[in-house]
Amino acid sequence: MRFVINHIGHLFSYNMVYPKETGVREMAILTIKDLDFSYHSPQGETKALTDINLTVNEGEFISIVGPSGCGKSTLLSIIAGLTPVADGFFVNNATIGYMLQRDHLFEWRTIYDNVILGLEIKKILTQENIKRVDRLLERYGLDAFKNKRPSELSGGMRQRAALIRTLALNPDILLLDEPFSALDYQTRLRVSDDIGEIIKEEKKTALLVTHDLSEAIAMGDRVVVLSERPGTIRKIIDINFDGLSPLERRNAPEFQEYFHELWRCFS
Repeated sequence: MRFVINHIGHLFSYNMVYPKETGVREMAILTIKDLDFSYHSPQGETKALTDINLTVNEGEFISIVGPSGCGKSTLLSIIAGLTPVADGFFVNNATIGYMLQRDHLFEWRTIYDNVILGLEIKKILTQENIKRVDRLLERYGLDAFKNKRPSELSGGMRQRAALIRTLALNPDILLLDEPFSALDYQTRLRVSDDIGEIIKEEKKTALLVTHDLSEAIAMGDRVVVLSERPGTIRKIIDINFDGLSPLERRNAPEFQEYFHELWRCFS
């Protein structure tokens, strides 16, 4: 197994190569199999996750929900390679980008300089990558603000800048750990719609951790429900809205059906 990790702020990119597992579907980009994880301290062992089995296909958007403390963020941390495990999962030659709850843009750098920070650190600030950044800024409405400081942008625009900073490294998988939780409700609806569409247009695979059941349904192709600690997969719900955007999904008649099905998992 080869394992390399590079990180800056909340942006992570790594390459992992594991032996191919027999029987994994060709389109699978991430497989988690029989994963158990415990935290250890002088006071003893705390089991966080148990018997996690999940296959994620290329281009899928997976929402992960569950009670507080059930191991949702721990699972993302394991996938990102920040929390080492002996075995239990592998990524098929995939690079990973990680967005946390806050944008962590540096105030002393312009939006453009924030967006290219990962490229600078990895020493891959090539003409090709610069053109890619310029395209992303223009396509997603930040080109006119690229010379502004983070404090001059709204919360939603800052989150878009943070996403573009992650996309600049062209990761195969995006890990989103409650990236909208610091926003007010109206902004959160708009930004989740924007970012959901961006991820779809860029054809990225994504895993979103959220406490918001409506958000999970509005954004996901599947919703993974974790139990109370130690977290295990209680249910996986397939979501199908025939190409609607996250905001449009909330107004679809089947939205309430999905919500009630998901809510019953917590009742």
